[in-house]
Amino acid sequence: MRTLYLDVISGISGDMFLGALLDLGVDLEAVKTELAKLNVAGYSLSAKKTAQSAIFGTSFRVQLDHGTMDTGFTEHTHDHHHDHDHDHSHDATPYVADAHEHTHQHEHDHERGHHHHHGGARHYTEIVDLIQSAALSDYVKQHALAIFKAIAEAEAKVHNVSMAEVHFHEVGAVDSIVDIVGGCIALEQLHVDRVISSPLVDGTGFITVAHGKMPIPVPAVMQMRAGTSIPVHQRDDIHTELVTPTGMGIVKTLVTTFEALPSNLTVEKVGYGFGTRDIGQINALRVMLGTTAPLSQQVVETNADDVLEMSANIDDQSAESLAPIIDRLVAAGAYDAYFEPIQMKKNRPALKLTVLANPVDQAAMTHLLLQHTTTAGVRYQTLHRTIMQRHFSTVTTEFGDVRVKHLTYQDIEKTKPEFEDCERIANTRGITLQEVYRAVYRQLDSAL
Repeated sequence: MRTLYLDVISGISGDMFLGALLDLGVDLEAVKTELAKLNVAGYSLSAKKTAQSAIFGTSFRVQLDHGTMDTGFTEHTHDHHHDHDHDHSHDATPYVADAHEHTHQHEHDHERGHHHHHGGARHYTEIVDLIQSAALSDYVKQHALAIFKAIAEAEAKVHNVSMAEVHFHEVGAVDSIVDIVGGCIALEQLHVDRVISSPLVDGTGFITVAHGKMPIPVPAVMQMRAGTSIPVHQRDDIHTELVTPTGMGIVKTLVTTFEALPSNLTVEKVGYGFGTRDIGQINALRVMLGTTAPLSQQVVETNADDVLEMSANIDDQSAESLAPIIDRLVAAGAYDAYFEPIQMKKNRPALKLTVLANPVDQAAMTHLLLQHTTTAGVRYQTLHRTIMQRHFSTVTTEFGDVRVKHLTYQDIEKTKPEFEDCERIANTRGITLQEVYRAVYRQLDSAL
């Protein structure tokens, strides 16, 4: 499974996320080509290789042009060198119309003395229409829209308005479109199957905005945490915002699991996306791209562990719509998932969905079950289990190389050829699985 790990050592913002993916090797020109399909003009992008604390990474920038922006934006006369590069002051936070003043100067511009007019803003619904009408892939559209929705829902709740009333001001609209859509484009180019993350790190204290002081985590970020188990550690020694609303929107939408660096992750590349503010340490999002093997393909050195068992009874969903959930759960790291026929109240035939997973994946599995099934609740328990130690070797046969699994428990030993390897050889050679298995066992017997 192609896995992206976010090591949130000093927070996360939209530009740091895209910068880190560019540092992994994503082609900036390819991202520009895809972003051009949105028909949003008036900006330029740059990705510069730079260093912090003697560590090299990528500093990604969006610079707005002088003059008229794309349709829906107003003429500007001030300098548009817009450092939204995760200086921890709301990279692309939306604003909403103030009920008393009818204007709301965006917090992001407060420290820079910028003044924008309400006519230069884009509504959340306009951005949705912009993305939906663009000739982007379904993958990019689906994930970008989900991120924007998470941010807009939080802002609407914080300001007690409808989502339709949430605005992104003229600078923030371009920034957030580039960061969010560009980030999704980069993920697709990296062929990422799942995103996992370390616990988030944020600062403490307050930041000054147009209407006074705002607590950290900022309200939109805190609202996006509501109803989730997203872990956030606040640093008492850093008195500024580290997790921006765009960063939290990306995390809430894309990340399936929060955990320490997985022991089964084979890291292929490491990338750094830099911010510029001096926070007393390296200001970067570190990412790792690699592959994770399913449990059956992992080396196991112990004879005991714990496993999470989750279940839900479902009596009001079609088999056709239920079928994809198994693949989603396994793709997110479940050890196994299966259905069982059951009889429920009112004599209703139903299905019981059971999931076996690592206990640290409970939040991610719960989210998937509630999102993709009609169940209103999920039961779970942690079970102790005895398992066989597991190691691997490679056997060379006349048909090709096959991985072999060696299982041991006390004086018990078992040997099993890896089915995927045998199936691949059988399909490629036009022979039966049994022929491949026999070839493997002949080699194993000859080695004794």
